[in-house]
Amino acid sequence: MTARRGRLATTTSAAQAVDPKESRVYFYWLLLSLFIEYARPASFIPALQIPFLYSAIPLLLVVVTSFARDKGLRPMKEIFSDRMAKWMLAYFTMIVFSVSYAIITEFAFATTKLVLGYVLLCVMIARIVTTEGRLLGVIVTLLGAHMFLLAMNPVVITDPHNRNYLIGATFLGDGNDFSLSLVVLLPCAIEVALRLRSLLPRLLMWAAALLSLLAIIASQSRGATIGVGCIFVFMWLKSPRKLVSLVVLAIAALIMLAYAPPEYFNRMNTLSDYRNEGSAMARIMAWKSGVRMAVDNPVLGVGVGNFAVAYGTKYKPPEAINSWKTAHSIYFLVLGELGFTGIILLLGLIISNILQNERIRKVLEARAGPEPSIEVKQQVRQLNLFTCAVIGFASAGAFLSAAYYPHIFVLTGLLIAARALALQRFGLQWALVTPATTRRRPGLRPPVGQQ
Repeated sequence: MTARRGRLATTTSAAQAVDPKESRVYFYWLLLSLFIEYARPASFIPALQIPFLYSAIPLLLVVVTSFARDKGLRPMKEIFSDRMAKWMLAYFTMIVFSVSYAIITEFAFATTKLVLGYVLLCVMIARIVTTEGRLLGVIVTLLGAHMFLLAMNPVVITDPHNRNYLIGATFLGDGNDFSLSLVVLLPCAIEVALRLRSLLPRLLMWAAALLSLLAIIASQSRGATIGVGCIFVFMWLKSPRKLVSLVVLAIAALIMLAYAPPEYFNRMNTLSDYRNEGSAMARIMAWKSGVRMAVDNPVLGVGVGNFAVAYGTKYKPPEAINSWKTAHSIYFLVLGELGFTGIILLLGLIISNILQNERIRKVLEARAGPEPSIEVKQQVRQLNLFTCAVIGFASAGAFLSAAYYPHIFVLTGLLIAARALALQRFGLQWALVTPATTRRRPGLRPPVGQQ
């Protein structure tokens, strides 16, 4: 059956959980934590400028849920049955260890504290998001935080001729960083819009998705533009109705091109003529320096938060103008700061998230047969769109230093929750099988008692 007017319309089954009242307060607490982390409302509301406000609210949530009973929460054992939790923990462990040998320990420790908060947010999302409604509620909250920042900085949309900073934001203050975050959220926003049945909420969600596209164009970010292009291609490849999808994507592209100012096209032209563009060449110099850092320190790197220090003191090429420069790429940043060990862990976190989604999707389609139900189609679409979000981060992040931003951690928490819900809905669980067994069968099995 479908939900009442104005609510998310989701099909129900015996395996799909209802919203447990026992943990509802934790869910709203989580939404508040996410909103203040992304939107930073105290920058615009003086009454909220309370010391330690941003850190106290999520930390208290972690403490309270640590002592709470598992009723209404996802057990930690179930969270870590998804290998992405292990990849994330290994990645964070590498970051923590790098503090011990970093060039400037203070910089490394500051970055590690930020990442610790994001890891805890990831775990809280995976633990508290135990229903489809909660999953989509987190997405709406994240998108709402970005729309709040746009409302506080309307010049971002109204003046696309200039690249504007977002006043009051932190890691989203730069237009490039803001657009990267929107690239990650865009496929998730489309999933929510497709789930809504009431006209007004659906229109509002599509309007937020459109504003996200316009903000990406207004930022004139080349990385974000590449990210959107990768998302559009993947969405079309996975669409069961390719002609309709092609028309819709073409309309979206036309709207973006009609809105784009001449300055946007000038920046995009530098992608093919990067040798004559200062910003692009500076990035390439930084990337080459990141490779040299990894070659000199192949296992450990120079330490988290120390790329700019190492660049300015040892690895800056003679022709470089800036003495202190970051990598402008999640890959070269991690390569330089955490060595080949770190880049393997980051790539494992990204690629395995995609593979885990694909693994479940294939099993669901195989079980459904030639005529899958609406419920299966909906779940497959959701997995595909969440994979789009990972692809958006992986492609746009290649041009931004966002390896220690919350995006990959929050996204991993959402994906762990989404995969657990998909397995629960269809009466499946992760099977502890060897790689050889996985090649012979789907790799998922029904829970004991349902075999």
